[in-house]
Amino acid sequence: METKPNEKRQTLRFSLWSDGRTTLGQPVTMETYKELIDEIVRADQLGFHGLWVSEHHGFQDGYLPAPFLFLAHVAALTEHLRLGTNILLLPLWPIRLLAEETAVLDLLDAGRTTLGLGLGYIPHEFAAFGVHLKHRKKRMEAGVTYLRAAFRGEPIPDGQNGASLVVAPLPAQGARLPIYLGANSEPAIERVARLADGFLAAAFPAVNFEQELKERWSILKSYLPKYDRDPSNFPVVLSMHLWACDDPERDWNTFLARAIAYQLDVYAQLSVSPGQPQPPKIDPGTLDRSRFLVDTPDNLVKRLQAIQSEIPISEMCFWSHPPGVPHDAVVGNLERIARQVMIAFR
Repeated sequence: METKPNEKRQTLRFSLWSDGRTTLGQPVTMETYKELIDEIVRADQLGFHGLWVSEHHGFQDGYLPAPFLFLAHVAALTEHLRLGTNILLLPLWPIRLLAEETAVLDLLDAGRTTLGLGLGYIPHEFAAFGVHLKHRKKRMEAGVTYLRAAFRGEPIPDGQNGASLVVAPLPAQGARLPIYLGANSEPAIERVARLADGFLAAAFPAVNFEQELKERWSILKSYLPKYDRDPSNFPVVLSMHLWACDDPERDWNTFLARAIAYQLDVYAQLSVSPGQPQPPKIDPGTLDRSRFLVDTPDNLVKRLQAIQSEIPISEMCFWSHPPGVPHDAVVGNLERIARQVMIAFR
Protein backbone atom coordinates (compact mmCIF):
# COMPACT_ATOMS: atom_id res chain seq x y z
CA MET A 1 0.00 0.00 0.00
CA GLU A 2 1.46 3.35 -1.08
CA THR A 3 1.45 6.47 1.04
CA LYS A 4 -0.02 9.54 -0.63
CA PRO A 5 2.13 12.69 -0.88
CA ASN A 6 2.13 14.71 2.35
CA GLU A 7 0.32 11.86 4.16
CA LYS A 8 1.89 11.10 7.52
CA ARG A 9 2.70 7.43 7.98
CA GLN A 10 2.46 6.06 11.50
CA THR A 11 4.97 3.43 12.46
CA LEU A 12 3.88 0.16 14.01
CA ARG A 13 5.99 -2.82 15.03
CA PHE A 14 4.68 -6.36 14.52
CA SER A 15 5.51 -9.22 16.88
CA LEU A 16 4.53 -12.85 17.33
CA TRP A 17 2.69 -14.14 20.41
CA SER A 18 2.95 -17.80 21.40
CA ASP A 19 1.59 -19.97 24.20
CA GLY A 20 3.52 -23.08 23.16
CA ARG A 21 0.47 -24.85 21.68
CA THR A 22 -0.28 -25.76 18.09
CA THR A 23 -3.11 -28.31 18.31
CA LEU A 24 -6.68 -28.50 19.56
CA GLY A 25 -6.25 -30.18 22.91
CA GLN A 26 -3.50 -32.62 21.98
CA PRO A 27 -0.40 -32.92 24.22
CA VAL A 28 2.69 -30.93 23.32
CA THR A 29 5.37 -33.02 21.59
CA MET A 30 8.80 -32.50 20.07
CA GLU A 31 7.02 -31.78 16.77
CA THR A 32 5.04 -28.98 18.45
CA TYR A 33 8.17 -27.09 19.41
CA LYS A 34 9.88 -27.92 16.12
CA GLU A 35 7.05 -26.24 14.21
CA LEU A 36 6.99 -23.24 16.52
CA ILE A 37 10.73 -22.71 16.33
CA ASP A 38 10.64 -23.01 12.54
CA GLU A 39 7.94 -20.30 12.42
CA ILE A 40 9.83 -18.04 14.82
CA VAL A 41 13.10 -18.33 12.88
CA ARG A 42 11.21 -17.52 9.69
CA ALA A 43 9.71 -14.46 11.40
CA ASP A 44 13.20 -13.31 12.37
CA GLN A 45 14.21 -13.55 8.70
CA LEU A 46 11.08 -11.70 7.57
CA GLY A 47 11.83 -8.67 9.74
CA PHE A 48 9.29 -9.00 12.54
CA HIS A 49 10.06 -6.97 15.64
CA GLY A 50 9.75 -9.55 18.40
CA LEU A 51 8.39 -12.67 20.02
CA TRP A 52 6.25 -12.61 23.15
CA VAL A 53 5.40 -15.79 25.06
CA SER A 54 2.85 -16.30 27.80
CA GLU A 55 2.93 -18.51 30.89
CA HIS A 56 0.39 -20.86 32.45
CA HIS A 57 0.56 -24.08 34.47
CA GLY A 58 -1.52 -27.23 34.72
CA PHE A 59 -3.12 -27.05 31.27
CA GLN A 60 -3.65 -30.53 29.80
CA ASP A 61 -2.76 -29.30 26.32
CA GLY A 62 0.71 -28.16 27.41
CA TYR A 63 0.28 -24.40 27.58
CA LEU A 64 3.82 -23.05 27.95
CA PRO A 65 4.95 -23.39 31.61
CA ALA A 66 8.65 -22.51 31.12
CA PRO A 67 8.93 -19.19 29.25
CA PHE A 68 12.59 -18.46 30.00
CA LEU A 69 13.76 -21.86 28.84
CA PHE A 70 11.80 -21.50 25.61
CA LEU A 71 13.09 -17.97 24.98
CA ALA A 72 16.69 -18.96 25.72
CA HIS A 73 16.46 -21.56 22.96
CA VAL A 74 14.97 -18.98 20.60
CA ALA A 75 17.77 -16.54 21.49
CA ALA A 76 20.35 -18.99 20.18
CA LEU A 77 18.57 -19.30 16.83
CA THR A 78 17.59 -15.69 16.08
CA GLU A 79 19.46 -12.43 15.61
CA HIS A 80 16.93 -9.60 15.59
CA LEU A 81 13.72 -10.48 17.44
CA ARG A 82 13.16 -8.86 20.82
CA LEU A 83 12.15 -11.56 23.27
CA GLY A 84 9.52 -10.90 25.90
CA THR A 85 6.90 -12.36 28.20
CA ASN A 86 3.26 -11.47 27.61
CA ILE A 87 2.55 -12.28 30.26
CA LEU A 88 4.63 -13.83 33.03
CA LEU A 89 2.76 -14.46 36.28
CA LEU A 90 4.90 -12.54 38.76
CA PRO A 91 2.97 -13.47 41.95
CA LEU A 92 3.80 -17.16 41.40
CA TRP A 93 7.56 -16.60 41.20
CA PRO A 94 10.19 -16.43 43.95
CA ILE A 95 11.21 -12.88 43.13
CA ARG A 96 14.97 -13.44 43.35
CA LEU A 97 14.71 -16.36 40.93
CA LEU A 98 12.71 -14.19 38.54
CA ALA A 99 15.37 -11.46 38.62
CA GLU A 100 18.13 -14.01 37.98
CA GLU A 101 16.29 -15.80 35.16
CA THR A 102 15.57 -12.47 33.45
CA ALA A 103 19.20 -11.35 33.71
CA VAL A 104 20.56 -14.60 32.31
CA LEU A 105 18.16 -14.45 29.36
CA ASP A 106 19.13 -10.83 28.67
CA LEU A 107 22.79 -11.81 28.55
CA LEU A 108 22.10 -14.76 26.28
CA ASP A 109 20.05 -12.71 23.81
CA ALA A 110 22.46 -9.72 23.90
CA GLY A 111 20.02 -7.28 25.49
CA ARG A 112 16.85 -8.18 23.60
CA THR A 113 14.65 -8.96 26.62
CA THR A 114 11.43 -7.21 27.68
CA LEU A 115 9.79 -8.46 30.85
CA GLY A 116 6.00 -8.35 30.61
CA LEU A 117 4.17 -9.09 33.86
CA GLY A 118 0.65 -9.79 35.04
CA LEU A 119 -1.24 -10.72 38.19
CA GLY A 120 -2.74 -14.04 37.08
CA TYR A 121 -6.23 -15.17 38.02
CA ILE A 122 -6.54 -18.97 37.69
CA PRO A 123 -7.21 -20.54 41.11
CA HIS A 124 -5.43 -23.86 40.54
CA GLU A 125 -2.17 -22.12 39.60
CA PHE A 126 -2.04 -20.17 42.85
CA ALA A 127 -2.85 -23.32 44.81
CA ALA A 128 -0.12 -25.27 43.03
CA PHE A 129 2.51 -22.64 43.88
CA GLY A 130 1.31 -22.08 47.44
CA VAL A 131 0.32 -18.45 46.87
CA HIS A 132 -3.02 -17.03 47.99
CA LEU A 133 -4.94 -15.12 45.35
CA LYS A 134 -5.54 -12.25 47.78
CA HIS A 135 -1.78 -11.62 47.99
CA ARG A 136 -1.18 -11.21 44.27
CA LYS A 137 -1.45 -7.40 44.14
CA LYS A 138 0.90 -6.95 47.09
CA ARG A 139 3.38 -9.37 45.50
CA MET A 140 3.21 -7.47 42.21
CA GLU A 141 3.94 -4.11 43.83
CA ALA A 142 6.84 -5.44 45.90
CA GLY A 143 8.10 -7.58 43.03
CA VAL A 144 8.49 -4.74 40.53
CA THR A 145 10.34 -2.68 43.15
CA TYR A 146 12.66 -5.63 43.81
CA LEU A 147 13.33 -6.14 40.09
CA ARG A 148 14.19 -2.49 39.53
CA ALA A 149 16.69 -2.54 42.40
CA ALA A 150 18.18 -5.85 41.25
CA PHE A 151 18.67 -4.61 37.68
CA ARG A 152 20.40 -1.50 39.04
CA GLY A 153 22.87 -3.78 40.81
CA GLU A 154 21.77 -2.88 44.33
CA PRO A 155 22.25 -5.45 47.11
CA ILE A 156 18.91 -6.74 48.36
CA PRO A 157 18.28 -7.39 52.09
CA ASP A 158 16.95 -10.92 51.57
CA GLY A 159 20.03 -12.83 52.72
CA GLN A 160 20.38 -14.72 55.98
CA ASN A 161 18.82 -12.75 58.86
CA GLY A 162 18.07 -9.90 56.45
CA ALA A 163 21.66 -9.44 55.30
CA SER A 164 22.23 -7.69 51.99
CA LEU A 165 22.81 -10.08 49.11
CA VAL A 166 23.80 -9.23 45.56
CA VAL A 167 21.59 -10.32 42.68
CA ALA A 168 23.85 -11.59 39.93
CA PRO A 169 24.45 -11.56 37.07
CA LEU A 170 23.28 -8.16 35.93
CA PRO A 171 21.22 -8.06 32.72
CA ALA A 172 22.94 -6.77 29.58
CA GLN A 173 20.54 -3.81 29.57
CA GLY A 174 21.06 -3.18 33.27
CA ALA A 175 18.48 -0.82 34.76
CA ARG A 176 17.23 -0.06 31.23
CA LEU A 177 15.65 -3.53 30.87
CA PRO A 178 12.00 -2.70 30.11
CA ILE A 179 9.22 -3.91 32.39
CA TYR A 180 5.73 -3.84 30.87
CA LEU A 181 2.49 -4.61 32.71
CA GLY A 182 -0.84 -5.96 31.58
CA ALA A 183 -4.03 -4.42 32.99
CA ASN A 184 -7.79 -4.27 32.53
CA SER A 185 -9.29 -2.56 35.61
CA GLU A 186 -8.65 1.06 36.55
CA PRO A 187 -6.52 0.24 39.63
CA ALA A 188 -4.35 -2.04 37.48
CA ILE A 189 -4.06 0.62 34.77
CA GLU A 190 -2.97 3.14 37.42
CA ARG A 191 -0.26 0.63 38.38
CA VAL A 192 0.91 0.57 34.75
CA ALA A 193 1.27 4.37 34.76
CA ARG A 194 3.12 4.32 38.08
CA LEU A 195 5.43 1.32 37.71
CA ALA A 196 5.75 0.19 34.09
CA ASP A 197 7.71 1.11 30.98
CA GLY A 198 4.88 0.01 28.68
CA PHE A 199 1.29 -1.25 28.56
CA LEU A 200 0.33 -4.76 27.40
CA ALA A 201 -3.22 -4.19 26.16
CA ALA A 202 -4.87 -7.52 25.41
CA ALA A 203 -7.98 -7.16 23.27
CA PHE A 204 -10.89 -9.36 24.26
CA PRO A 205 -13.56 -10.57 21.82
CA ALA A 206 -16.04 -7.89 22.78
CA VAL A 207 -18.68 -6.58 20.44
CA ASN A 208 -16.41 -3.56 19.94
CA PHE A 209 -12.90 -4.26 21.18
CA GLU A 210 -11.72 -0.96 19.71
CA GLN A 211 -14.04 0.90 22.09
CA GLU A 212 -12.79 -1.15 25.05
CA LEU A 213 -9.20 -0.31 24.16
CA LYS A 214 -10.06 3.34 23.72
CA GLU A 215 -11.57 3.42 27.22
CA ARG A 216 -8.51 1.74 28.76
CA TRP A 217 -6.19 4.12 26.94
CA SER A 218 -8.22 7.09 28.16
CA ILE A 219 -7.73 5.93 31.75
CA LEU A 220 -4.01 5.33 31.25
CA LYS A 221 -3.55 8.70 29.53
CA SER A 222 -5.15 10.44 32.50
CA TYR A 223 -2.75 8.80 34.97
CA LEU A 224 0.55 9.03 33.08
CA PRO A 225 1.19 12.78 33.66
CA LYS A 226 0.63 12.29 37.40
CA TYR A 227 3.79 10.16 37.43
CA ASP A 228 5.75 12.40 35.05
CA ARG A 229 5.20 10.05 32.14
CA ASP A 230 4.68 11.32 28.61
CA PRO A 231 1.50 9.85 27.02
CA SER A 232 2.86 10.59 23.54
CA ASN A 233 5.91 8.41 24.16
CA PHE A 234 4.55 5.52 26.23
CA PRO A 235 4.63 2.10 24.51
CA VAL A 236 1.24 0.45 24.03
CA VAL A 237 1.23 -3.15 22.78
CA LEU A 238 -2.04 -4.37 21.27
CA SER A 239 -2.28 -8.15 21.78
CA MET A 240 -4.84 -10.18 19.83
CA HIS A 241 -5.37 -12.29 16.70
CA LEU A 242 -4.18 -11.02 13.32
CA TRP A 243 -4.70 -13.00 10.13
CA ALA A 244 -4.13 -11.78 6.57
CA CYS A 245 -5.50 -13.72 3.60
CA ASP A 246 -7.20 -13.28 0.24
CA ASP A 247 -10.37 -15.10 1.39
CA PRO A 248 -11.06 -14.31 5.07
CA GLU A 249 -14.35 -16.20 5.20
CA ARG A 250 -12.69 -19.35 3.88
CA ASP A 251 -9.92 -19.32 6.50
CA TRP A 252 -12.36 -18.28 9.23
CA ASN A 253 -14.72 -21.16 8.53
CA THR A 254 -11.95 -23.70 7.80
CA PHE A 255 -9.89 -23.33 10.98
CA LEU A 256 -9.74 -19.88 12.62
CA ALA A 257 -13.17 -19.75 14.27
CA ARG A 258 -12.63 -23.22 15.72
CA ALA A 259 -9.15 -22.30 16.97
CA ILE A 260 -10.33 -19.12 18.68
CA ALA A 261 -13.35 -20.86 20.23
CA TYR A 262 -11.00 -23.48 21.66
CA GLN A 263 -8.71 -20.84 23.18
CA LEU A 264 -11.65 -19.01 24.76
CA ASP A 265 -13.12 -22.25 26.09
CA VAL A 266 -9.88 -23.28 27.81
CA TYR A 267 -9.45 -19.89 29.48
CA ALA A 268 -13.09 -19.84 30.63
CA GLN A 269 -13.00 -23.36 32.05
CA LEU A 270 -9.76 -22.89 33.98
CA SER A 271 -10.86 -19.65 35.61
CA VAL A 272 -13.69 -21.46 37.41
CA SER A 273 -13.06 -22.47 41.01
CA PRO A 274 -13.29 -26.18 41.95
CA GLY A 275 -16.84 -27.34 42.54
CA GLN A 276 -18.36 -24.57 40.43
CA PRO A 277 -20.25 -25.39 37.21
CA GLN A 278 -18.26 -25.18 34.00
CA PRO A 279 -19.39 -22.66 31.39
CA PRO A 280 -20.93 -24.06 28.20
CA LYS A 281 -18.57 -24.56 25.30
CA ILE A 282 -18.52 -21.88 22.64
CA ASP A 283 -20.01 -22.75 19.27
CA PRO A 284 -17.49 -21.51 16.65
CA GLY A 285 -20.42 -20.67 14.42
CA THR A 286 -21.55 -18.00 16.88
CA LEU A 287 -18.28 -16.06 16.73
CA ASP A 288 -18.30 -12.88 14.68
CA ARG A 289 -15.25 -12.46 12.45
CA SER A 290 -15.55 -8.67 12.62
CA ARG A 291 -14.60 -8.84 16.31
CA PHE A 292 -11.15 -10.04 15.27
CA LEU A 293 -8.44 -8.80 12.91
CA VAL A 294 -9.05 -11.43 10.25
CA ASP A 295 -9.24 -9.86 6.82
CA THR A 296 -7.48 -9.08 3.56
CA PRO A 297 -4.11 -7.31 3.89
CA ASP A 298 -5.49 -4.01 2.57
CA ASN A 299 -8.43 -4.07 4.95
CA LEU A 300 -6.16 -4.93 7.89
CA VAL A 301 -3.96 -1.93 7.10
CA LYS A 302 -7.01 0.34 7.06
CA ARG A 303 -8.36 -1.09 10.31
CA LEU A 304 -5.02 -0.83 12.11
CA GLN A 305 -4.61 2.74 10.89
CA ALA A 306 -8.09 3.53 12.23
CA ILE A 307 -7.14 2.05 15.60
CA GLN A 308 -3.94 4.10 15.66
CA SER A 309 -5.95 7.25 14.99
CA GLU A 310 -7.74 6.67 18.32
CA ILE A 311 -5.17 4.77 20.39
CA PRO A 312 -1.39 5.29 19.93
CA ILE A 313 -0.49 1.60 19.70
CA SER A 314 3.21 1.18 19.02
CA GLU A 315 3.27 -2.60 18.59
CA MET A 316 0.90 -5.25 17.25
CA CYS A 317 1.42 -8.57 19.08
CA PHE A 318 -0.59 -11.40 17.51
CA TRP A 319 -1.18 -15.09 18.19
CA SER A 320 1.11 -16.55 15.55
CA HIS A 321 -0.11 -20.17 15.72
CA PRO A 322 -3.72 -20.46 16.88
CA PRO A 323 -4.43 -24.03 18.03
CA GLY A 324 -5.37 -26.36 15.20
CA VAL A 325 -4.12 -24.15 12.35
CA PRO A 326 -1.75 -26.03 10.01
CA HIS A 327 1.93 -25.11 10.08
CA ASP A 328 2.06 -24.15 6.40
CA ALA A 329 -0.93 -21.82 6.85
CA VAL A 330 0.84 -20.14 9.78
CA VAL A 331 3.97 -19.55 7.71
CA GLY A 332 1.83 -18.18 4.88
CA ASN A 333 0.18 -15.72 7.26
CA LEU A 334 3.56 -14.54 8.53
CA GLU A 335 4.75 -13.95 4.97
CA ARG A 336 1.60 -12.02 3.99
CA ILE A 337 1.75 -9.83 7.08
CA ALA A 338 5.44 -9.10 6.49
CA ARG A 339 5.07 -8.28 2.80
CA GLN A 340 1.61 -6.72 2.60
CA VAL A 341 0.76 -5.27 6.03
CA MET A 342 3.98 -4.36 7.85
CA ILE A 343 5.24 -2.38 4.87
CA ALA A 344 2.46 0.18 5.35
CA PHE A 345 3.70 1.07 8.86
CA ARG A 346 7.46 1.42 8.35
